[in-house]
Amino acid sequence: MATVEEGPLPYNLWQGESSSSSSSSNPLDAVLFGGISMLIGVSCRTLLRHTTIPYTVVLLIIGIALGSLEFGSIYRLGKLGNGIRIWADVDADLLLAVFLPILIFEGAFSMEVHQIKVLFSLIFILYNLKALVAGCLTKCMAQMLLLAGPGVLISTVLIGAAVKLAFPFDWNWKTSLLLGAILSATDPVAVVALLKDLGASKKLSTIVEGESMMNDGAAIVVYQLFYRMVLGKSSGCSAVLEYLAEGSLGSVMIGLVFGMASLLWLRFIYNDTLTDFSLALTVSYIAYYTAHEEAEASGILTLVALGMVFAMSKDTHRAGGKQSMHEFWDMIAYIANTLIFILSGVIIAQSIFSIGYLDNNTGRSWGYVFLLYIILQVARTIVVFAFYPALCYFGYGLNWKEAIIIIWSGLRGAVGLALSLSIKDASGDPKYLSSETGAMFVFLTGGSVLLTLIINGSTTQLLLSLFGMDALSESEKITVNYAKHQLLRKAEEFSRICSGSNNPFDWITVGGYATCIKDVCEDTVWPPCTTNHGYLEINDMKTMRVCFLKATREAYWSTFNEGRITESSISVLMESIDEAIDLATQGFHDWNYISTRLKFPGYYKFFSTSVCPPRLTRWFVLKKLQDSCHICPAFIHAHRIARQLLLDYTGDNGNAAIVVAESEVEELEARKFLENVKNSMPEIIHQTESRQVTFSMLKCLDKCLSNMEKDGILTEKVVLHVHDLLQNDLEKLLRSPPSVRIPKPGDVLSIHPLLANLSPAIQSDLECSVNSILKTPGCTLYTKGSKLTSVWLIGNGSVRSRRSPFPIHCHVDSTYHRGSVLGLYEALVGKPYLSDMVTDSVALCVKIKLELIISVLARGNGVEELLWKECTIVVSKLLAPDIFKKFSMQEVRSIVDERSVMNTFSSQEVIETSHHSIKFLLSGCLRDQSTKQLIECPAVLPCSILSESIPYRSANGTAESSGSCSYSKYKVVKPARIVRIDISAVYELAMQNFRKKQKLVSQGDNTMSNIELRGLVGCSFFIFQECTCCRSMTSLFHHEKAVKLLGFIIFYAGAKIVCPFYF
Repeated sequence: MATVEEGPLPYNLWQGESSSSSSSSNPLDAVLFGGISMLIGVSCRTLLRHTTIPYTVVLLIIGIALGSLEFGSIYRLGKLGNGIRIWADVDADLLLAVFLPILIFEGAFSMEVHQIKVLFSLIFILYNLKALVAGCLTKCMAQMLLLAGPGVLISTVLIGAAVKLAFPFDWNWKTSLLLGAILSATDPVAVVALLKDLGASKKLSTIVEGESMMNDGAAIVVYQLFYRMVLGKSSGCSAVLEYLAEGSLGSVMIGLVFGMASLLWLRFIYNDTLTDFSLALTVSYIAYYTAHEEAEASGILTLVALGMVFAMSKDTHRAGGKQSMHEFWDMIAYIANTLIFILSGVIIAQSIFSIGYLDNNTGRSWGYVFLLYIILQVARTIVVFAFYPALCYFGYGLNWKEAIIIIWSGLRGAVGLALSLSIKDASGDPKYLSSETGAMFVFLTGGSVLLTLIINGSTTQLLLSLFGMDALSESEKITVNYAKHQLLRKAEEFSRICSGSNNPFDWITVGGYATCIKDVCEDTVWPPCTTNHGYLEINDMKTMRVCFLKATREAYWSTFNEGRITESSISVLMESIDEAIDLATQGFHDWNYISTRLKFPGYYKFFSTSVCPPRLTRWFVLKKLQDSCHICPAFIHAHRIARQLLLDYTGDNGNAAIVVAESEVEELEARKFLENVKNSMPEIIHQTESRQVTFSMLKCLDKCLSNMEKDGILTEKVVLHVHDLLQNDLEKLLRSPPSVRIPKPGDVLSIHPLLANLSPAIQSDLECSVNSILKTPGCTLYTKGSKLTSVWLIGNGSVRSRRSPFPIHCHVDSTYHRGSVLGLYEALVGKPYLSDMVTDSVALCVKIKLELIISVLARGNGVEELLWKECTIVVSKLLAPDIFKKFSMQEVRSIVDERSVMNTFSSQEVIETSHHSIKFLLSGCLRDQSTKQLIECPAVLPCSILSESIPYRSANGTAESSGSCSYSKYKVVKPARIVRIDISAVYELAMQNFRKKQKLVSQGDNTMSNIELRGLVGCSFFIFQECTCCRSMTSLFHHEKAVKLLGFIIFYAGAKIVCPFYF
């Protein structure tokens, strides 16, 4: 049987130990200090919840009190005191390395990316290079850089000069500037914690937080520079500039590299938030260590860059993952803040009671601290107002009230303390830094931290209240009133329901607890009438647009969380909302931003060159088109939802109608854009619809499985296994969505009407000898006057002719769509290219070499006649664009095939035009008998009906009116080929198109059908989610196909569990 030895009882935590044991403390006592600190933090947070006292200021004061009891009194704190001493004696670099990665990364990750994103758009260079070049200094980034860059240098010089001239310490300029560098750093830890407590505006918080982080990182670089100079290292101008460049730019580049690598890693993680958190936390520490220790750069700037990279990608997290990420970082940041502020107070107390100089000069030393505090405020005031014009000019601007808040929020904190402790630890050599100098650095820095946190931190809320910056705006007050009105309506409805029950209750008692709606006027009617000017929806158009855009944002989030749009798509959509909110006073601008992002940038033309591999070209082009097929339907769907919500909330008033009309105009533009994508590459539409169907089916199965689990039909083991199978399928869909099947050259040739009439042998030769090329918008197929080398068959997309050979009508550009054969006419007549041909959209082109065309012509068998008829389609749109430009290629082909006649004429024959036809001279040369005008091919010979609108057009550039005669006679100079088109066919087709257009306009839908749009966004498949099979097992069995499919999956999973060796 075990025995227990007798021994002394554990002594009280607060009792001092004997002298024999006080010299050596237990390292585990440090855990006690951490636990007591967290307990103090929880208590303070609970007690200060409904007060305006900053949480961090109270923690600092408590830390000073604990340090004073341990270091400045005869009453020691026992084991707690041992823990305090262990923490206070921690190496300064280790202190920074433990806390800063958490606090700096969390602050940067929580910032408003839209206001600082442009500098870091390098990360998304593959998505949009234009965003990188558009401007580096926009939004709040310009203001942050001004204050953190040159502002730090000016502040360092001002503080250093004041210390050198006003303090009797006999320090040299290098030492004084070293202290100035330490004190010029506005501590981000203190600033971020303060602004969170005070609830400052997002713009002001972004500027102050971002400036404090960059300021601190830049100040550390300057601190390291002067520290090297104090130690006697090289201080030449070139060496200084080189060190500053390496320390600042190098730090940012390290953060960007780690950030991009982490984002790449995260792309391979699906639905695993725990791994996301672990990776972010791990990378923040490794990046800080790499920058601070290995590269000797600023670890803080590295963390700022890293945090902003992660912040730019946080929109790509699903709703649960994004919320969990913020909660995770908020939790660990709260723990780190609690510990570091209490520890800062302890270190300040230790510095006060450990300086021997204070024994005889206590009053004078504290006088120096107060003088230094005044110097800090004056220096920051000079810096802010020196850059005030620039701060007002860039980004969102700045008013004088915000400038004062920026001045007053220049707090000093744990970072400056740690730097001064580093000086103290490194001091001891009288030649460079004496021990007294190191101790005075700690004392002065600690005093500055104490005064800025207590004075500035405690009074910032008063300044905000004094300037009215913490009060609700008029529009916000009206919004609050509206919210209360809605709550009142809900409470009255609840009261009516409860009043009809048999259980009596005291409504006065119940209403006494609903104080939030007591001050609402019960006579107010909602929605408001147009004469009620008390509501923001009547007079404040900006607020109404902002509300509309926020509703649109929520619709985007809903679509993204359902998995119906990709991560890159949600990023563009969210950025468009941010941009539109900034310009809400000028109308809606979200589609302008989206269309800019969806258009092909100029550098995409490189992908259409022969240098770029075809596979790479396809990947980039298809990726851009796929984004369009996700973004445009999501945009239309979200705007429709927001319009309905706006009308439900505001009623039918003038301003609401204006906002709705603006939204409908943007929707029309989006539909036209999507229609162009459909025309240029219909395979993309089919691929997107297939993805949406697949996703909807898998989500339906997942929901059905969840309902079966709730009904108790399946065991937990089976459910987990089947759920894993479904998740694997969803991940597979995300990683490898249905591929886009681009037609092969043979497929394009086989469906072309011309080639269908050729012999199988000719078709086989063509299919084996041609290749397809995917061209981006703006690519030139050939130029006017260049040597004929190839004929181009348009498989998909559109091509526009430019620099027409007819100067008078050169402003009319003809557009050629799918099925057009360009360059064929020039090949038949042996001429150079007649005009420039430039792709108007993404175009799939089949390139046929001239030698192959010549070999096909040599085979005879009526091939030449077929080719002449085919080239008539292109020539008609080229020579008479104002007649045929509104007809599609299929319509022009039908006219040429059914209502045209082609004839050949010998020299000296006379040709007479008729009033009912239009003739094109395809080859040869004619002379007008009345004007003696020589007409060379190609040319149009207009009839009398068109004589006043169509002059003679020929390749020689001449153009004259045909007059008003009903008939014109031409004499054949060289053997000619003329095609005659019945003009009545043109009029008939034009009238048919007009009737169709009128019908579509009356239906309010002249672009893509609503069914197609719902298919792209997944709305047409909501029946899978809304069907009763997803609600209960009873109705599930009414859906036989769903049951069979899910039953097969469950059978497969169960069999795999029971008999794994068969699978």
